[in-house]
Amino acid sequence: MPDLGLAQITPPKELTQTQRDTVFQHFFCRLAAYRNTVILFSDIEFNLSSFSEKKKTQTKDQFGEALNRWAQQLLQHAWLVCNQPEQDECPELDPFADTSTGHLPRLPPEQDLTRILNAILFLDITAAKQYSAHTRVFLQSLGPLNEHIIVSTLKYPDDAVKEAQQQAESTTKDHATRGKTLRMVGIGLSAVAGGVLVGVTGGLAAPLVGAGVTTILGWLGIGGTVAGLLASGIASSSVVCGALFGAYGARSTGNMVERHTREIRDLAIIPVGDQAEDGTLAVRLCVSGWLASPADVTHPWMIFDEGDTVALQWEVQALTELSDALYTLVRTQTMTYIKAEVIRRTIFAGLMSSLAPIAWLKIGQIIDNPWANSRALALKAGAVLGDLLAKRVFGTRPVTLTGYSLGSLVIMEALKHLASLPPSDTLGLIQHVFVYGTPISTDKETWAGVRRLVAGRLVNGYSSNDYVLAVLSRASNVTWKVAGLEPVSVKDVENVHCDFVDGHTMWRGLIGRSLQVVNAPGVMHEKVDSQIKRDAERLRQDMEIQETGHEKDDMLIKKDAQPI
Repeated sequence: MPDLGLAQITPPKELTQTQRDTVFQHFFCRLAAYRNTVILFSDIEFNLSSFSEKKKTQTKDQFGEALNRWAQQLLQHAWLVCNQPEQDECPELDPFADTSTGHLPRLPPEQDLTRILNAILFLDITAAKQYSAHTRVFLQSLGPLNEHIIVSTLKYPDDAVKEAQQQAESTTKDHATRGKTLRMVGIGLSAVAGGVLVGVTGGLAAPLVGAGVTTILGWLGIGGTVAGLLASGIASSSVVCGALFGAYGARSTGNMVERHTREIRDLAIIPVGDQAEDGTLAVRLCVSGWLASPADVTHPWMIFDEGDTVALQWEVQALTELSDALYTLVRTQTMTYIKAEVIRRTIFAGLMSSLAPIAWLKIGQIIDNPWANSRALALKAGAVLGDLLAKRVFGTRPVTLTGYSLGSLVIMEALKHLASLPPSDTLGLIQHVFVYGTPISTDKETWAGVRRLVAGRLVNGYSSNDYVLAVLSRASNVTWKVAGLEPVSVKDVENVHCDFVDGHTMWRGLIGRSLQVVNAPGVMHEKVDSQIKRDAERLRQDMEIQETGHEKDDMLIKKDAQPI
């Protein structure tokens, strides 16, 4: 049964106008500061870009215009919800707006603030027919949201109105005017029950819907313009849901993927675990980097709580072959020798020039076939994913991207594609990005473009102990600065040294812990503990080098090694 509550998307009528004014003042100053920070990311991208002056200026200007439109529209909805005097106009959010909140009175209690934020969010979603990642990041920075209530109201508008009527009946049953009032509410409810679906399809019942809901909102202390907008949002709920959750579109996900099969033979979007019955206002997409079995498409991501979490399945056969090759390499004495030499030498280039031929032979078997093949497929899969994201295949709601190893490369390629598109097409699409052990350069220009695109957190998880990635990336791409091995020097890219990951094959079993240490949203601690016990410890045992059967390999490496 859905959790309904029309009252939870309306501002508390108990709040005084002074308290509402305080909320708006905080909202204005914090939004101005947020807008300025996001504009700074665009400025950094501009300064680092290698594009022509005309091209990068155009991107910067378009981004600024799109961001300012979003911010002003959100501010307008806050102005309405906070019940500012009808004769006044919503102030403009210009670049010189005050961002200081230290002099302002304290905000109302959290439960009251949540209802105000819910109302702002409901108005914003139903007016724009989308949920911007910037809106989600900003509103969550102010206080808690009850997104489940909003989903329930949008998906079950008639039930939400009925519950509001019952609340009204309970409140007024002892009043002398009870009979007359309930007749009024009953008329409005009949109009809603019979007219919601007709109203959103252009039928003549739409005005009755608005009138009925407005009557009930009046019982909750809501009137004027904001009541009309809330009523309109409820009446158009099915259209809003269609846009938000991707129910209405020119093509299904499968058909959109199918046209790319010339480049990518195996690509699909797979649900992870139990999905929320009614959907959520955001979606999480996870991408694995290699597969010990096809189950690894989704299995590493079972650490997340119930919600819309999906996994990208891509090139299962190639990733399985890569997994076999990686484990084969790790089980030999080759990587033990490389690790020892890296520790002994301060310059990695010295190791590359002095590796024994037998070690190069084993590494070359990985570089020239499974790794190079999978890496090339990752670049193609990333381009496809970028195209799918640009087409809003998951609906018009925020998307969080998470991956490890070549899965992170897929994500970064998708983001690079999105960063190349007009900013008006991509603003507010991506909320957070968490990538680990990524075989990509720390190139500042690339990361600055991605940072501008991401509304929330951009986390680069790396391990300086990942000797497999060190050899494979640097030898195959002649890239000395690898994001999976060291920090990225771009403002507001969160670099996290996962020193507990002491090998590239450890990322899969420790991805839960890696997300946990950065407080990634939705991670369930008990499932992380289970993952570590089940996967990581098994992997460590599997990685232990067995002396029996490797003595000959070890002797060949030492015999053939060049002296320092």
